[in-house]
Amino acid sequence: MTKKTNFFKLGLFVIIAFGLGAAFLIAFGAGKFFKTETLAETCFDESVQGLDIGSEVKYKGVKIGTVKTITTPTKLYNIPSNYVLVTFSLADDCYVGQTGETSAIRIQKAIKENLSIHLAFKGLTGAAYLETDYFGRRKAPLDIGWHPANIYVPSRKSSMKRLGDALNQFLDNLSAANLSEMTRDLKSLLQILNQKADALNIAQISNQTENLLKEIRQTNKALSSTLTSESFTRLIADAQGSFTGLKTIVENAKQPIDKTLKDFEKAASHTKNMATDLDASLDKNLETMLDSLNKTSKMLENMVWLNTDTIHRTIENFEDTSENLKQLSRELKQYPGRLLFESPPKKNTPEKIKEVLKTDEN
Repeated sequence: MTKKTNFFKLGLFVIIAFGLGAAFLIAFGAGKFFKTETLAETCFDESVQGLDIGSEVKYKGVKIGTVKTITTPTKLYNIPSNYVLVTFSLADDCYVGQTGETSAIRIQKAIKENLSIHLAFKGLTGAAYLETDYFGRRKAPLDIGWHPANIYVPSRKSSMKRLGDALNQFLDNLSAANLSEMTRDLKSLLQILNQKADALNIAQISNQTENLLKEIRQTNKALSSTLTSESFTRLIADAQGSFTGLKTIVENAKQPIDKTLKDFEKAASHTKNMATDLDASLDKNLETMLDSLNKTSKMLENMVWLNTDTIHRTIENFEDTSENLKQLSRELKQYPGRLLFESPPKKNTPEKIKEVLKTDEN
């Protein structure tokens, strides 16, 4: 009975322990199980030594994801390529300087703003991780010959790769340089310099330098004697007195000059007031003249409008008179004797006028 009771308690303890362990795992790991993530991929044209599955993906040092797979496009997409393909996951709560409801929307906006990814290293340990950041206008991205199954983030060369490329280029340029020819030219230059140095007359140059120093000493002595002479001291004293007198003159003339400047200022103020008054008067008179001209124009317009018929009749009379004068001028040109010898026309009586009018009506 005791053995059965012990087995029962042991089994019950195992079941309870198993349940508590499961509950512990669920409680502390539920966040990872229910946490959504976005897959993205990139490729590198360099070695990814030090990067492993589970390595961090960061944005300016902040963790935003984890490396999932490290493979090649040849294996995954069945195409010839010498790139290394890295797939990584981005947590749903990752932000890369963009806004959006999901990480996929945010990462796609960031890619449009020139977000790129590169390989970075943790100090001197050799462990690598992926770092994302904005690098402005980047160079032409790697040419991929496949359609990515996930969001594709363009990559750029790592700092070590750029440094290695620069060193390789420097070594290539150094190896391309003709060092033997450069050494030969340097040797010939040194020989020429030695020849020029031998050709110089050092003794003559030394004598000329010594003579120059003697002349400088003599000039210095002459200048010192001049400065300490009585005439130079008197000249300095006279100059000092002249400057004192000039200062006195300036101080005495200061008050009249200030007064003159104030008078000029007052005169300028009066002139300005006069100009202002004249300007106001001209504006007023000009406005009055414009009103008068406007009224006169309106009066002329009314007179022309009221006497339009009279003006038309006057113009017609002038036209008839002009036509008659033209006719008379033609007749005089053809028959100039009519003006002197032809008898004047007979007077038309009212009866004759009526007969003429009746004839015209018929």
